[in-house]
Amino acid sequence: MNKNFSLFFYIFLIIMNLSACTSTLIGGVASVGLASVQERSIKDAAIDLKLELQIQEKLFRTNSDKLFANVGVTILEQRVLLVGNVESQELRDLAWEVSPKIKDVLNEITVGKKPSLVSEAKDARISLSLSALLIGDAKVSDINFSHSVSKQIIFLIGIAKDNKELNQVIHHARTVKGVKKVINHILLKNSKKRI
Repeated sequence: MNKNFSLFFYIFLIIMNLSACTSTLIGGVASVGLASVQERSIKDAAIDLKLELQIQEKLFRTNSDKLFANVGVTILEQRVLLVGNVESQELRDLAWEVSPKIKDVLNEITVGKKPSLVSEAKDARISLSLSALLIGDAKVSDINFSHSVSKQIIFLIGIAKDNKELNQVIHHARTVKGVKKVINHILLKNSKKRI
């Protein structure tokens, strides 16, 4: 009981010391709560939340209309996945240098024109379809995986318990109608990269 109180107090202090948008904060708190059933620890989830809020704040303060609005940030065990589209190489390089505390940056930001509304709608449909497939598969612990979709390319990140689960997640991503490519950043539970 005392250990749990200390842990939740630690999480509360992290949240209270950060300033960022409310939706990220609420989503992050939910992520910390879900960590108790994930492959990552509650401590890692709290650290990830703190880093995500810091990165989101840095993107917002640097260039809110071109970085914050166009770059999605997903963090798992201090591995940062950046997905989106920016107008210049300069903005792309700036985006991944947002925090020195991260273990790895998976920079999937592209340079070019902003995707059309039709392209964004296709991305949203692909994302929802993949979520439904993962949730509906009893062989996959969907809570251990996240994904982003940009220009009909799926970017996967997560922790798979074994190769079978990893292959199943990739299979689901590849079978979604309209997907052009699947980029895999999933680690196995016993991977040395997790240490």
